[in-house]
Amino acid sequence: MIKDRPIRLVQWLMLAAEKYLLSKFSKIVFLDAPVIKTEVATLLVMNHFSFNDGPMMHFLCRKVLKKEFKVMVLEEQMRNFKPLKYIGCFSVDKKSKSIVDSLNYAASLLSDPKNMLGIFPQGGVYSQHLDRIHFEQGLDRILKKNKQPIQVVFAVVLLDFLANFKPKANVYLMDYAGQQDAAAMEEAYNAFYQSCKQTQRKQYNPPAYTYEVSKTS
Repeated sequence: MIKDRPIRLVQWLMLAAEKYLLSKFSKIVFLDAPVIKTEVATLLVMNHFSFNDGPMMHFLCRKVLKKEFKVMVLEEQMRNFKPLKYIGCFSVDKKSKSIVDSLNYAASLLSDPKNMLGIFPQGGVYSQHLDRIHFEQGLDRILKKNKQPIQVVFAVVLLDFLANFKPKANVYLMDYAGQQDAAAMEEAYNAFYQSCKQTQRKQYNPPAYTYEVSKTS
């Protein structure tokens, strides 16, 4: 396991990298941003479909959540880009016994109200066109190990190019208040995900028959 070792100078330098990477978007909009609770840690659950998801999560943490950035990242990615540990990332290796240490460490981070723990529950990068977001087993262990009250925020990032050379990113947000159980959260996240996709499809006044599912199907 590679633990995070935040260094302020590196974090400051990485802001320039974040700005450059996110300049590839024509616009980034946060929708329905919840009120963030300062007395408890925040668990952020977000879909993962591109390299830019990391910078997007960092931007979301800075602009909306405003907490210490802590994110679980695949160990292979950490080894390929070592500066990640200096901005708050720590590793998980699903094929190693060290996965237990990583998940226990993730749970421990939730005991500090200053922290935001970011999780990509799919455990890898998948197309944003999937109809369902699957959750790997790691989140279940984190939730069972955690003994502190936390705030859970769902984020769904969806892109559209339309008439632009760069995509617009809509970041849909929801304050999840249901049972803090991985199975229940997966169902709730997917209900939210489908709602976001439906909202996204209805933008810019398309003909109704292009996004409505036939009642007879």
